[in-house]
Amino acid sequence: MKRFLWTTLITTTLFPTVLWAGKIKTYTAALPAQFEKAQFHQAVISNEGTIQLARWLKPLPLKGPLEATRIWDVVEDKAGNLFVATGDEGKLFKIAPDGAVSVAFDSEDTQILCLLAAPDGSIYAGTGPSGLIVRIAPDGNARVLHDSPENYIWALVFDEKTQTVFAATGPHGRIYKINAEGKAELFFQSKQDHILSMVRANDGAIYAGTDKQGLVYKIDLTGKAFVLFQAPQAEIRCLQLFGQALYVGTSSPAGGHAGNSSASTSSNSGNVSAALTKPAFATVRAASDEKTASAAGSANSKEKESEKLTPAAAAPSPSSGENCVYRIGLDGSVRELFREKGLILSMLKHGDRLFAGTGSKGQLFEIHESNKERSEIAKLDHGQIQHLLLRKDGSIVLAASDPGTLYVLQDRFVAKGSVLSEVIDAKLPSRWGSMSWQADVPKGTKLTVAVRGGNVAEPDATWSAWSAEQDDPNHAIAQAPASRFLQYRISMATSEQAVSPALHRLSIYYATINQAPEVTSLDAPNLETQASAKEPKKWKFKWSATDANEDELVYDLYVRKDGWKEWVKIEDGWAKTEYEWDTSTMPSGLYQFKVVASDRPDNREEDALTGARVSLPLAVSHEAPTITLKFIGMEKNRAILEANADSELVRLASAQYAVNSGKWMNLFPVNGLFDARRAKFHFQTESLTPGTYVVVIRVRDAAGNTGSADTVFTVK
Repeated sequence: MKRFLWTTLITTTLFPTVLWAGKIKTYTAALPAQFEKAQFHQAVISNEGTIQLARWLKPLPLKGPLEATRIWDVVEDKAGNLFVATGDEGKLFKIAPDGAVSVAFDSEDTQILCLLAAPDGSIYAGTGPSGLIVRIAPDGNARVLHDSPENYIWALVFDEKTQTVFAATGPHGRIYKINAEGKAELFFQSKQDHILSMVRANDGAIYAGTDKQGLVYKIDLTGKAFVLFQAPQAEIRCLQLFGQALYVGTSSPAGGHAGNSSASTSSNSGNVSAALTKPAFATVRAASDEKTASAAGSANSKEKESEKLTPAAAAPSPSSGENCVYRIGLDGSVRELFREKGLILSMLKHGDRLFAGTGSKGQLFEIHESNKERSEIAKLDHGQIQHLLLRKDGSIVLAASDPGTLYVLQDRFVAKGSVLSEVIDAKLPSRWGSMSWQADVPKGTKLTVAVRGGNVAEPDATWSAWSAEQDDPNHAIAQAPASRFLQYRISMATSEQAVSPALHRLSIYYATINQAPEVTSLDAPNLETQASAKEPKKWKFKWSATDANEDELVYDLYVRKDGWKEWVKIEDGWAKTEYEWDTSTMPSGLYQFKVVASDRPDNREEDALTGARVSLPLAVSHEAPTITLKFIGMEKNRAILEANADSELVRLASAQYAVNSGKWMNLFPVNGLFDARRAKFHFQTESLTPGTYVVVIRVRDAAGNTGSADTVFTVK
């Protein structure tokens, strides 16, 4: 395999000397979330973001109709015949190696739920809602082996040594043992409603999965049970033994969880759990007449089981609606291998890969157990993947429902596939530059990238045509006209169908047309309205600015006095968005403050653009208010005085008076408010004794300037 080296080469010829923003931006796609809106055709993506060709999946060639709403189970006999359990007509189909289709058994029940291929060539089938176990002999003769007291036969396993069949049932959570003559005895009684899945180990132990509390039992030859595992989900839909491990798949809907399963039902209702009724088990209904369990009660009931309901796994709990595949080592160790939003209805371990089929979306996932990397290798346009079967020729059969259809998956890749990206929005008209990617391209395979661009969000006739296919990530160019929107297409092909190209990461470089920055707001002090400041000679300005190109901005700051023709720069290249101006260094007068934002840090000097905002006129005052003070006369031993204060540029802010160097007393204008540049004061002193007095008044303006006046009078 050849791995292309990662490159960040950008040729300067792509950006001519027009007003393009100098900052190079990058669109990068490397994670699954970045392909959520992409269109995949015969291509798949793993949870690590690797894109490759899909596996070869085609409908199974048939000679004759296979008419069924759903397919529950598929087995293969020694001769290579497939037997297909279906609903809602309750038919068991036989498909010969040449594809010829025939009906092997037509049940009075609506559903044939499970199958078992015995070593002698016999096929056993379990039905619902009557709970029948049917044996189809190698010669094709079919008969009811056992009419159970249960409604549903969910799974069957065979003990070759004793020639007995074990049947997992519902709605009373029992496993029955049926001999060759059809005589049954109760082998195991759980406290769950349904035992949904079951496998048998070489040593004779049976592993069973339930609904309601998501339990996995290990049951020995005597029927003694031990809770091997309790899943966070309420339903154990599928089990498979492989090597030294048990693989467990769950299928709980949103809201169902262990210990408080909304999916569970009364053992007297005869209904399967809600998790099974949507969507795959929607037509499985309760029997019209309730069967009793009296026959089972007279059998060898083994109700002593070790239902230890402490979860065996300490992994973070899945969220509502998430289901998992767990690997349980025979030593009891538990590891989560896969998690997905949706029901896991089928599972198959094959070599170092694990396949999982899901409901509602009809997805088939391939999981590599060593690193948990998983890919969606197939997505059906209908129904659910109810069962996966590994045939003797190495191909995998997928059984899907709604409608019932069989597919064959081969261990090879399709010849061609593609991924059409979502539309990339650069927000502004942009010049598209170089492309680069990381990919594995084995001999006999090919991977190329093409692009197209336009200025409307949905590609239409106004967009450019697709560019030439680019196959060299070290010299690839996004050959699209200057435009706001871009779309790329990844094309993959192989002539050696055992291998596929694999894309790990793709980047496209671009630069937008330079837009002038904008100063969106300017907060300036207003001495006429604000409360008295501690330092009225130091004014604090704050502003906000944006740049459509996301360029870095700097600010030039200016002031101009009323009457001046030119602005005076007080700061150059200021980096912050706030500034404190010491007005004591400037003459009195009315000023305006101007902020000029520039994007020159990210652009050439000749290409840089600016945006500005100017404040309203602001008064700088260093002149004290002028004050007059006059003694009016005496009234009841109190001196009556009158004063006038006047400020040229700013409002008056406070006033005080003192008598004979005494305590300063606050003084207020006649109207009670310091709301103007001029104020009149009328006040009287405290009671005075005969003597000479001096009264001083001081008035402060909003700029911090203080003026004073005084008067002397004698009290006789």
